Amino acid sequence: MPAPWSSFDVALVTASAFPECLPDERLLMDALAARGVKAGPVIWDDASVDWSHFRLALIRTAWDSDKRRDEFVAWAGRAGARCPLWNPPEVLRWNTHKGYLRELEARGVAVVPTAWLERGATVDVKALLAGRGWSDAVVKPAVSAGARDTLRVRGPGDIPAAQALVERVLPHKDMMVQPYQSSVEGYGERSLLFLGGEHTHAIKRQPALSGDPDYDATAAEPAPSAEDERAFARQVIAATGFELLYARVDVARDEAGGLRLMELEITEPNLFLRQGGPRAVERLADALVLKARAR
Repeated sequence: MPAPWSSFDVALVTASAFPECLPDERLLMDALAARGVKAGPVIWDDASVDWSHFRLALIRTAWDSDKRRDEFVAWAGRAGARCPLWNPPEVLRWNTHKGYLRELEARGVAVVPTAWLERGATVDVKALLAGRGWSDAVVKPAVSAGARDTLRVRGPGDIPAAQALVERVLPHKDMMVQPYQSSVEGYGERSLLFLGGEHTHAIKRQPALSGDPDYDATAAEPAPSAEDERAFARQVIAATGFELLYARVDVARDEAGGLRLMELEITEPNLFLRQGGPRAVERLADALVLKARAR
């Protein structure tokens, strides 16, 4: 009996925890089908998959990649050698460690100030925060997603937990400490979406570390993007030096109202296609068809 993936022209790359397409991906599947291209979910670490079969593979819901980063990056190199992979393997390798923020800062991008903690180092969290003057801060691994092993330090009472987190994680992973951007609780964290090189939509997301007991990681609403935000996001993308099929630029405003890059999501971001509406879905489908035909 043929494998289910053998009928697909385009692989929508996912994780074993998400074997079926989620609502956004179903919208994309329908748009591609209307263009004569059949797409469907394919699990990235399924050893039975022949990646040379596909005209193109699109990373979508491979949401275990941070837990298995080395394995995921190695897979991307192998799969990308057999079919066009978007975004490309070199992008995934670069973007799956938050050290990319350091590189973008060196290229002139304003990022959230960051103290970088090297794996295996010994760090006194209390002294670090005092030295930086950060009374409200976030501690997290440099390879992470979904706020895993992430802690907000609101004051002295949270320092013992932060120290324990660093002592547990830092022997195995690089870490980072940043001042909490309080603007995300009012103006909000804004995500600007670029599909096929075009700015298609923007959304306002709930702050993950606000302490709101009703926090929903999937909650987002369409939001207008200011001209300075769009220009800033384009600067970020240009600074990568990569050709990107999709990008999500997450920004916040600092205390002076200036824009700061929080994250550049170019591996497996939620693209919020439902919030973006038909224009976003159609733009991504058109870009995919062009890439698939270019093979």
